[in-house]
Amino acid sequence: MALSTGFMHHAQRLIAANTVSANGTLAAADVLQPLYEHASLPTLRQVVDGVHVNVLAGPGGMDTPAPGGVLFVTHLDTVPSGPLERWTTDPWTLTEKGGYLHGLGVADVKLDALCKAEAARRVQGFELKRPFWLLGTYGEEVGLKGARHFVQSKEFEIIRPRWVLCGEPSELKQIHAHKGYAVVKVTVIDRKARLVSSAGPGVEELRFAGKAAHSSTPQLGINAIQRALAWAKSSGTPVIAASGGSSSNVVPAACVLKVPTPRDRGEPAPDEVKFLPATALKPNLWRALMTAGALEELWQQQLAKLQPSSDALFDPAGAVGGVNLLECVDAPAPAPDAVYGTGEVSASFDARLLPQHDPETLLKAFESAAHTWVAGLGRGELELRLTVERNAGGMAPSEDSELVKAVGRVLERHGLEPTPRAKPTSTEGGIFARAGCEAIVFGPGVSTGNAHTANERIEMAQLERACDLYEALIHELCGA
Repeated sequence: MALSTGFMHHAQRLIAANTVSANGTLAAADVLQPLYEHASLPTLRQVVDGVHVNVLAGPGGMDTPAPGGVLFVTHLDTVPSGPLERWTTDPWTLTEKGGYLHGLGVADVKLDALCKAEAARRVQGFELKRPFWLLGTYGEEVGLKGARHFVQSKEFEIIRPRWVLCGEPSELKQIHAHKGYAVVKVTVIDRKARLVSSAGPGVEELRFAGKAAHSSTPQLGINAIQRALAWAKSSGTPVIAASGGSSSNVVPAACVLKVPTPRDRGEPAPDEVKFLPATALKPNLWRALMTAGALEELWQQQLAKLQPSSDALFDPAGAVGGVNLLECVDAPAPAPDAVYGTGEVSASFDARLLPQHDPETLLKAFESAAHTWVAGLGRGELELRLTVERNAGGMAPSEDSELVKAVGRVLERHGLEPTPRAKPTSTEGGIFARAGCEAIVFGPGVSTGNAHTANERIEMAQLERACDLYEALIHELCGA
């Protein structure tokens, strides 16, 4: 069945709603709530800080809430768009080209919510043996925050779903296992950073280009921060400002360093150089940057120690991670006679872990090693702060689970591959699995090389099939 005019209208509104995680999901909830209510699903909202909204609709198929039903989850936030010049369309304008829809969040994963709302509309009036619910969450891209909030709420205790299907782009294949995810932010403070002047020629802004990719598949990207740090290390040139990356789960496509002119050469050469006016005296961030770079190497060493080192279910087969965000603090103006100032650099490292790996163990081992290393190197002049920003385990339920078998039957009847697969990313499924639910990941669209990159797209035919499949899944899981 082709996508209706109404579906496309609401898809345009959803993509136009800028739900980058920091902005919240209120605008998306405003689009979806009337659709849920039109499908005869009572709706309630969990609101945090005014704009971060979980929207729960249901029960469907039963007049009163009852535990043991099915929960269909879709996260409504997106990562930032990244550099706009890398897009050939406007990220917040739904654009149709050759059977595909383009825009930020079309595949990851806002339009999945419309497919579920359409399926719910189609089954209204059916009396089912189990209830179903639709849940749109906030903050998935920045720590699975909405899902965590929901499983700790009274609403979760009331409905206590037996089965959970989490929407992510999986090309309409069911995902029964995925990796865990950890993110740590390190802040290096150099208490004796020598002040440097840009008086005279001024400042050069050095831009290093990379290629964005989802951080679960870093081999598909080029890390611009790593390129910039390599240049700084090889040149030894003082650095007075640094910034790079767009999100902790995206391989950074750009990094900028600001350096006084003249400068020494380094490798790799910057992709673009822009001349800026001179600034006041600034602390030299070079030592703090090199420390952050060395801490990333230490992070990589910790990942390499994890056992097992690989699992054939996944691609990449082992734990992967790296630096995806870099920023510095603009230091206050120094005293007229000052020689030294304080330089502060922060970097975020992520790790995609096998289900057998314990993220807590990794984070504790890294914290201990990092503090020891910086204390020895800095001779009291360097300070290190660590903040854990994500700590989520993986998911690996049995292929013999009732949910996996039921979804497989539906897929097979529709001519699709029923065999469950593994996913290298982390999802909200792990949150629900640890809360006692059987969970899988399922949804339309391509993830690898598409999600978290410019020109994100989804095939319209997959959205059409997703509507049919969700309708069939409701009957299979709730009607038996």
